[in-house]
Amino acid sequence: MSEWVLEESLFFASRFRQYQKKHSNETAAVMNNLDTYLRTLNMGVKPELIQTSFIHREPQGVVAIDQKGIKGSPRQTRLYVYAFVASTTLYLITIGDKNSQKRDIQDCRQFVTTLRKEE
Repeated sequence: MSEWVLEESLFFASRFRQYQKKHSNETAAVMNNLDTYLRTLNMGVKPELIQTSFIHREPQGVVAIDQKGIKGSPRQTRLYVYAFVASTTLYLITIGDKNSQKRDIQDCRQFVTTLRKEE
């Protein structure tokens, strides 16, 4: 069993930096939850079988990882990822909040559609 590799979409880094500047605590929380998700994948659990309180299923196999685990009243944050099983690659697509959710999901759909065409 090979280790999962993280790969960023072309627009992930810039969106991540912008979001992190405004919401550093929430960003740290979703990255901690991403680490948990990645460790679970590396234990051999199939992506569709992973169930935790911080995972939300989105269209086309995309998973939204949220900020659960942070104290207080954090901003609702979603880190959108796609687990491409054939290459054991976990794609980091985008990050956002409830205000950008509609656009984020559209970006995810477009990303996964393009990725599947290239395979």
